[in-house]
Amino acid sequence: MLRTIFSKTLYEKRWAMLWWGLAMFVTTLLIVLLFPTFSEAFGKSLQDVPDSLKQVLGNASDYQHIEGFLHLQVFMQMIFLTIIYGIILGTGLIAGEEGQGTLQTLLAHPVSRTKVYFHKAAAAAVVLWVVNFTMFLAIVVGCMMINEPTNYFRVFLATNLQWLVSMVFALVGYTLGVMTGKRGLSGAFAGIYVFVAYLVSSLVATVDWMKYLNYFSPIKYFSEPRIMDAGLQLDNVAILAGACIGLTLIGWIVFVKRDIYSQ
Repeated sequence: MLRTIFSKTLYEKRWAMLWWGLAMFVTTLLIVLLFPTFSEAFGKSLQDVPDSLKQVLGNASDYQHIEGFLHLQVFMQMIFLTIIYGIILGTGLIAGEEGQGTLQTLLAHPVSRTKVYFHKAAAAAVVLWVVNFTMFLAIVVGCMMINEPTNYFRVFLATNLQWLVSMVFALVGYTLGVMTGKRGLSGAFAGIYVFVAYLVSSLVATVDWMKYLNYFSPIKYFSEPRIMDAGLQLDNVAILAGACIGLTLIGWIVFVKRDIYSQ
């Protein structure tokens, strides 16, 4: 069962995957169950909200149908948890193990750096996908409980696009980690990037010059346009997938040649 680095990494992350997935499921379910309350009360109070806040809070009409609510209060809020977990996961797989001295032990065996690098990256992608998928299950269960049917196929697509956005940030941390060998530094940089990206995507509607910076925000390609309203846009998928491939290749090129820190 544990004959490959991929399967061994999955096994090592099983408990973290379980607890993060359970937390995502419960939190998402509770938010979905609040939809009737939001649609009756909170939606009406947004009539006079300034345009600068509508990018984050949405319009009153968004809270009158389940699709708008799911986008604003589920996906646009819960995505931060999957991004945070992705960064924790990505920075820990190689940079974290290098700091602990276990990576050196692994590389002392007859295994190539390329295999180590790609097996761990693939395992991270699977773990992060499973955690994201629990959100899809929670939305389906929650909508059934409140008797608010929606387009579950679009929910599934949105969940997978959210996974792709989370992978971009996770790979930022992963790539920086394999380039520097420093988990803290890599995680801090990835966290700052998340904050700036979200800030730009939130303010772009009111700050005109930020539209150029917004092209570098992965969150833009998740929220423009909304999947729950317009469906999946293949150009957004291509950009996010291209970013993942590019980051992975950059990290691999550096990792196979870099001197590994020794304790």
